[in-house]
Amino acid sequence: MASATTTSKKMREEATCSICLHLMAEPVVISCGHSYCQACLLHFMGPASSPRSQQDTETFSCPQCRAPFQRGSLRPNKQLGSLIAALRELEQELSCQEHGERLHLFCEDEGQLICWRCERDPRHKGHATALVEDAGPAYREKLQEAVRKLRQLEEECASQKAFTAKQIAEWNEKIEAQRQKIQADFQNLHSFLREEKRYLQILESEKEHTLRRLREREAKLGQQSRELESRILELEERCQGSAQKVLQDVKGALSRSQAVRLETPEAVSLEVQTECEVPEVYFDLRKRLRSHQGT
Repeated sequence: MASATTTSKKMREEATCSICLHLMAEPVVISCGHSYCQACLLHFMGPASSPRSQQDTETFSCPQCRAPFQRGSLRPNKQLGSLIAALRELEQELSCQEHGERLHLFCEDEGQLICWRCERDPRHKGHATALVEDAGPAYREKLQEAVRKLRQLEEECASQKAFTAKQIAEWNEKIEAQRQKIQADFQNLHSFLREEKRYLQILESEKEHTLRRLREREAKLGQQSRELESRILELEERCQGSAQKVLQDVKGALSRSQAVRLETPEAVSLEVQTECEVPEVYFDLRKRLRSHQGT
């Protein structure tokens, strides 16, 4: 039995154009029976040199047998064209690497294509086999069903992907909103801190003003204290002296001592005037701040 490869080779030789040495494309037959590619034969004949009315009778020699033929004798070879199409399809089919035969059988047990020689091999003894043409439709349906299922999974995956993308966008929006809220809270807190600084500056000014008045009072009292000590020392020295010294200008000394008065400086209040009532919102901000720090 001739192998499928050998048969295919012979068919290719018969269907090969002797001009371009490839399988014929749109084959045409001439009066001697030989066929060629239509384009190859027209190129071989060249452009018509005679008037249009005489073109069909222009004579040429067949490239293979040299038999004469006329331009008007070209006829499409439809049967050869169909054969070439079948040959092209046949050549696209796989061949057995071990035997070189066409893989026209399908082994159900092994799940692979085999040739008629493989079927007779002990390796496939007892295996269920079927012609490719018979097994193909059922498996094509199975493949199509598998494609449908995969399409469903693909649609589900695309849906989940779109949902996840939506979640990402929503999450980014929430995070951005929370970021702006935190920044606004801290901005408010900074405003309170700046207000605190202003109140501290006022308190410091009040402190310096009151201290200045107190020190002035202290200085005046110190001066009077020194004057009193001087008067006391003068009288004590007089008392410790002789009778003559005691009596000398005693009335003037008594008059001067009685004239001494304690000038009490203006009283300075120690009530702090600077007050700051921190709004409740400050404590709310502080609570939120602690919450953010804890997070």
